[in-house]
Amino acid sequence: MKLLKAALLTTFLGFSGVASADLVANIPLDTSRFDIMSPNDLLSQAKAGNQQAQFFLAKRYHKGLGLQQNFQQAIQWYTTAAKQDIAPAQLNLAMMYIRGEGVQPNAQQARYWLEKAAKLGDNRASYTLAMLDEKEKKLVDAYKWYDLAARDGMLSDQVRTKARSKIGQLALNLSSQDIATARNNADSWFQTR
Repeated sequence: MKLLKAALLTTFLGFSGVASADLVANIPLDTSRFDIMSPNDLLSQAKAGNQQAQFFLAKRYHKGLGLQQNFQQAIQWYTTAAKQDIAPAQLNLAMMYIRGEGVQPNAQQARYWLEKAAKLGDNRASYTLAMLDEKEKKLVDAYKWYDLAARDGMLSDQVRTKARSKIGQLALNLSSQDIATARNNADSWFQTR
């Protein structure tokens, strides 16, 4: 298990661009408003239930932006926003579980939050799930997640392009039956979301 945690940590430290989510879609907002808001005003808005403020407060605690870095506070506020279907909060929370930032590394919790974000159309989460499965040599499952991350209508064009490249690479190691199974699993998962 320690080897898996170390492998996950190594994998995701190299993919910080995918894993450090911002509110890109799924919520209409003026992000600059929250980026420049004073910490006290942001905390007040977050406590009042504003989902965007909760996300940005968590991000500030996570990164130490205008506040002292505090992983426990980041976990708390990401969790609050994640429970309200804020996909970037779900993704960032999952990454904290993978890296063991403020919590014990927990692959099961990470996967839980990644799948929730993926169901909301965040292909950064689908791509991360694919990387997890690929590291564990679950190539059919990895192909499924890369396929989902590459679909039109997903959040990030950059991730979609990376996923298409990974599909091509992974296909070299899979049979045509494996690929068909992965695509069927992706279609089924997509239809039930």
